[in-house]
Amino acid sequence: MDSLISIFRFSWPYIQGYRWRFYGAILAGVIFGVSNAGVLWLTKTVLSRLETEKEPQTTLVANEDGTSGLSAYGFIRRVSPTAEVWVRAKAASIRSTVDRSVDLLFPKKGSPVTLYQALGAILGLPFLVAFRSAGQYLSAYWMSWVGERMVNDLRVQVLDRLSQLSLNYFNQAKMGDMITRINGDTLLLQRCIANGVKHSITDPVTIVAVFCFLVVMDWQLTVSVVLLLPICLFPVLIYGKKARKASKKRVQANVVQSSLIVEMLSAIRVVKAYSLEDREVGRFRVLSRQLFGHTMKGIRAHEIVGPIIETISMLAVGALIVFVVQSGRSMQDMVTFFAGIIMFYMPVKKLAKLHVMFEQTSVGVDRLKSVLAEVPQVQESDSAKNVTGFTKGLRFEGVSFAYGEELVLKTVNLNIRRGTKLGIAGESGSGKSTLINLLFRFFDPTSGRITVDGVDLVDVRLKGYRQQLALVSQDVVVFDQTVFENIASGRIGATRDEVLQAAEQAHATEFIEALDEGFETRLGERGVSLSGGQRQRIAIARAFVRNAPILVLDEATAALDAKSEAEVQSAIDALTANRTVICIAHRLSTLKSMDEILVLEKGEVVERGPYESLLSTGGIFAQMAARQGIRST
Repeated sequence: MDSLISIFRFSWPYIQGYRWRFYGAILAGVIFGVSNAGVLWLTKTVLSRLETEKEPQTTLVANEDGTSGLSAYGFIRRVSPTAEVWVRAKAASIRSTVDRSVDLLFPKKGSPVTLYQALGAILGLPFLVAFRSAGQYLSAYWMSWVGERMVNDLRVQVLDRLSQLSLNYFNQAKMGDMITRINGDTLLLQRCIANGVKHSITDPVTIVAVFCFLVVMDWQLTVSVVLLLPICLFPVLIYGKKARKASKKRVQANVVQSSLIVEMLSAIRVVKAYSLEDREVGRFRVLSRQLFGHTMKGIRAHEIVGPIIETISMLAVGALIVFVVQSGRSMQDMVTFFAGIIMFYMPVKKLAKLHVMFEQTSVGVDRLKSVLAEVPQVQESDSAKNVTGFTKGLRFEGVSFAYGEELVLKTVNLNIRRGTKLGIAGESGSGKSTLINLLFRFFDPTSGRITVDGVDLVDVRLKGYRQQLALVSQDVVVFDQTVFENIASGRIGATRDEVLQAAEQAHATEFIEALDEGFETRLGERGVSLSGGQRQRIAIARAFVRNAPILVLDEATAALDAKSEAEVQSAIDALTANRTVICIAHRLSTLKSMDEILVLEKGEVVERGPYESLLSTGGIFAQMAARQGIRST
């Protein structure tokens, strides 16, 4: 029950937008549950009218005053004789009304059949079954509709939440885990809403309706049979816990397996180059076996409950047969009660399986709660100002930054005036990329502050600020969209003329028009059909479209060969004109046109100055340049 309440509380905000269909599904489920008792009543009525009329038999019990009568009436008599008279009169009135309706609509053995009775006999049971089936269909359809829409909204919200989180979350999370949360966990919830919630309505209503009918028919026999019901709870509780435990382990194995798939396929060139296919498939095979084992444990816990409930219900049926034979009840009583017991225990069996489903789903819901509760480390203040331009400059004031315990930037002071071209050099791990991450405010400094036009970055709106920056990096991102859409993603709302002009400025028009469909060519995942230089020029065209006053070049030509680098460099030269440029470069020759170069070592600024000046001093920059064959002129 706790799992069901937790799932429903989590789901309700997403269900509310579709609450009228949800309420309709509940109403249809109630109609279906109640109509089960109606089917039993109609079956008993038809069977009783097909038998030869006998003297009415009533199970009598001795009252304390020595008289005989129905136990219920005996109890009422002891409480209040007046109440007994009223109850008997009311029951007689109801029976009289029902009997008149039955006589009108159903034939009776030994009596002539009227037209209404013939129609009632032919259409009565089909009409009731159709009414019952309509309730079942509408309940299932509307609940599934609500479940699908709710989960679609939830998936969007989970992805939206992930997109808002800071980079530190993605540095720690596994790709397979994030994919599992978006698809796997939400799918479990969708199935739970579509099937679990539906049966949570229809099955209890069916149990109550059938139980009430059986009590009216014979309360003593009903109570004796239902006494077996508590025995059914033990396997439900035991196997529900086992299913939850197995589900946790299954999700963990699925996350690791999904991460392995992403890792292997994204690095397929390296896998093939080093003949690692067998090793990677072997790792996958081991994880698949683990996943199989945990899945089967969950299936066993889910499926074993049904046979246990069925066995217990058959004990009730056996006791019923003995009682009916011993008491000399009629065949129609036995058939009706037998059908009633089956109708009673079938939803009990379904509810038992639902408990297992809820335990399994609650694992996914807990994971969804955790990701939706994640708070970005980088947040805007309530009084954040919008940035609409860049007029003065950027400043790093005593900026330090640490990844955990590791200090990667130490007291960096830097003033980048508008229009300045700043180069950043240093060995791998010196803190160059961290400096850029702080500039974009992907992280906040551990100490110190960064300002734009004199305003601390924590006091400006991120969206407006980042619109002032354009990034061209070594790791080029090409979306699975058309060439036009890839370039236009630099600025939402870019016109076709602006995209075409940007492609021309990036020296990309020639190879784009040579593609099968020109600018409408879909580039596929990661743009694998393009060369490295072509992908880079797409990225540069994207930066041209953005037309931001601050341009960040993060080793934009490091992965290119000499020919491609020459082609891209000419596009970069055009892009840097009249902009504030911050350029990280491994090939130091590309920093020659910078106004100033910053040299980092172990997170500290150890040298700064113009290109030729740094070469002539014989310091760290000169040593790095010498290893690349660059000497002072």
